[in-house]
Amino acid sequence: MLTSRGIGLLVAAGVLWITARALGVAELQIAAVAAGLLVLVAVVATRLVVTRLEVDRVVAPATAAFGAPVQVALTITNRSRLPSVPLELEDHVPATLTGRSRARLAPLAPGRRATVRYRLTATHRGRFELGPVEVRARDPFGLAARHTTVPGATPLTVLPPVTTLPPGLPLGGAVATGRGARPRPRAQGEDTANVREYVRGDDLRTVHWASTAHRGELMVRHTESREEPRAVLALDLRADRHRGAGPRASEEAAVAAAASIVVHLAARDRGLVLLHRPLTEPPRAGDRDELLAELAEVRTEDAVELPALLHQVAQGLAGGGTLFAVLTLPEAGELRQLVRAGRGFSTRVALLIDAPSHTTRPDPAADETAAALRAAGWRVVVLRAGDQLDQRWRELLTQRRVAVPSAGAAR
Repeated sequence: MLTSRGIGLLVAAGVLWITARALGVAELQIAAVAAGLLVLVAVVATRLVVTRLEVDRVVAPATAAFGAPVQVALTITNRSRLPSVPLELEDHVPATLTGRSRARLAPLAPGRRATVRYRLTATHRGRFELGPVEVRARDPFGLAARHTTVPGATPLTVLPPVTTLPPGLPLGGAVATGRGARPRPRAQGEDTANVREYVRGDDLRTVHWASTAHRGELMVRHTESREEPRAVLALDLRADRHRGAGPRASEEAAVAAAASIVVHLAARDRGLVLLHRPLTEPPRAGDRDELLAELAEVRTEDAVELPALLHQVAQGLAGGGTLFAVLTLPEAGELRQLVRAGRGFSTRVALLIDAPSHTTRPDPAADETAAALRAAGWRVVVLRAGDQLDQRWRELLTQRRVAVPSAGAAR
């Protein structure tokens, strides 16, 4: 295709030709023909001399911390038998990553290669694809250009932002002791044993037939090693409860809080089960890197059922020890379920995300909900837009654990 300069020169050649014919000036005719031929040569050069290119992309690091720089190296190889013309390269980069991905490349001889580099800043969590590369070839005079796409993409994972949380929060053991607490598996020899509801994926050899016959639903034996302290993190990702868009959305505040808890617990050698949807198979405590990579990709969903998730937590399907809940303000029925779910845990911590504060005004019901949870034996803080997580976490450290009320107190 012709560039604006090429179109201008072609128009000028036409005007010269018409003027030369009208005035009978042979020199103008020669100039018009020369200009037209120059445009033609430029078009042919970009069509024939643009070569077969091969691009090898290296992203370092492939998994980046939030806000960290990312170096991208593009190695371009000319695989044709003809030299290339000067090239302009632009790597496709998602708009949520900041940086300039354009570069100029001098002509490449056949079989030769060159490397260009650019830098990105990881300003939004997620899993992204870098590429393909758009190549724009121009003739030396800039009269014609040709756009081609070199296929190929490279993944880049940006982890959620992490805040260093102050130490001092008691994580507790595996069993709660307050009134109304649901007992967790206790030590018996090398392992602890109990029965729980069947979850798809459980080994059928562990079915406890006596309990199944008694309860009328499939029950399995549940074993849990006492050598591996665990915690449970329930993350509320219901699309209809979160507000805002982009890095300042309430969803991002919730994910960042969850990621900070993951790192905080990993530093204390505490295994963690992350729940953001009801279980469909037996849970496994993930390590720090696995959980952060999972949190990098999670999104709000319309189908998330918080009551079903809390019911499974209350049944002990996710484990015991310490329960962390990062959730939007629960309704009255959900609040009662949350209180019941926490009775089997020796330590219960809730981070209430005030979602309306991320778009309009803070919800006045947030403080009332927090007070109700504190009365039920929880450590609770409310996270509003603009709050610093480490400062709110310090408030948790100053809260004293109160006795867990009876079941009727949470109604």
